[in-house]
Amino acid sequence: MVEQISELIERFVRERDVPDGFAQTANQWYLEALALITARHSDAGRPILVGISGCQGSGKSTLAALLRVLLERQVGLSVASLALDDFYLGREDRAARARELHRLFATRGVPGTHDTAWMSRSINDLLTGAGEVITPAFDKSQDDRTGRERWHHYGAPVDVVLLEGWCIGIPAQSASDLTLPCNELERSHDPEGEWRGHVNRFLAADYQPLFDRLDLLLVLQAPDFGAVAQWRLEQEQHLARQQLARQQSQRGETTGRALMDEQQVKDFVQYFQRLTLHGFEVLPQRADLAWQLDADRKVSGCLGRAS
Repeated sequence: MVEQISELIERFVRERDVPDGFAQTANQWYLEALALITARHSDAGRPILVGISGCQGSGKSTLAALLRVLLERQVGLSVASLALDDFYLGREDRAARARELHRLFATRGVPGTHDTAWMSRSINDLLTGAGEVITPAFDKSQDDRTGRERWHHYGAPVDVVLLEGWCIGIPAQSASDLTLPCNELERSHDPEGEWRGHVNRFLAADYQPLFDRLDLLLVLQAPDFGAVAQWRLEQEQHLARQQLARQQSQRGETTGRALMDEQQVKDFVQYFQRLTLHGFEVLPQRADLAWQLDADRKVSGCLGRAS
C-alpha cells in the first residue's frame, strides 16, 4: 500500500534521532530529490546509482535513510543503501598499507583506506541482479570492521542504489594543487607531499571510475570547515553514548577504543581537510542537487539543480 509522504516523514522523525526542524527541511527541500530520483529511474529504464556526498556530520546518512523510506513506501521502488564508511579497511589492513606506503594511512578516512574492489563489486552486483549481495559493516567505536553477524545482506536486483559518503563525487586534484601543505598535519607529517600524492592517485584510479557510474549526485554543503570539526565532535559524543549503553548492557565490561576528546577530533579532521575544501569548490557545479547548510545543519538554500 502506498503511504502518504507527510505521514512517512512524520513517522521517520518520531522514530529517529534527527535535528529539530527536520520535517520542515524534508518537505521544503528533500522532496525535490525524491522526484528527481523517481524520474531518472523511469527515464533510464534500469537500476540507477545515486551518490549522496557531504562532509562528516552533515546529515548524509539521515538523508539516505529518508530517501530509502520514501522511495520504497511511497514510490514502490526497491532500494539498497550503502555507506562508504562501511568499506573502510580494518586496522590490520590499514597498518599494512601504512608500512607499505606512508604511516598516515594507518588512520581511516582518506582515499586509500577503503576496500574499493569490494564496494565496486557490490554495486555492480546490485545493479545487474547477480543474486544476494553481502557488504561489510564498520564500527567506529572499535575503529575496525565488525564481525560477519553484523554485515549487510541485500537481495538483488534493486531499482535504486544509494551510496553515501564524505568524498563521493570529488575528483582528483591537479599536481600543482598538491604542492603546498594545507594544515599542520601535512606540514608536520607529510612535508614532501608523499602521502597526499598517494591519496590523490588512489582517488583517481580506484574511486573516480565508480563516481563516473553515478546517475545522480546529491550534495550537502557545509558552511565552512569549522562546522565540520564541530559536527565531527558531536558524532564522537554520540559514539560515546552508544559505547556507554553497550557497556551497561554487558554489565560494565569495557569495550571498544577510547573515544576522542575535542583536541583529538580537531587533529582527526585534518586528514579530511584537503579533499573537503576541494569538494566545497567543485561539487556544487557537479551535483544534480546541492543544498547549502548552515551551522545547525539546516538548509539555507539550493546551490545547484540539474538542468
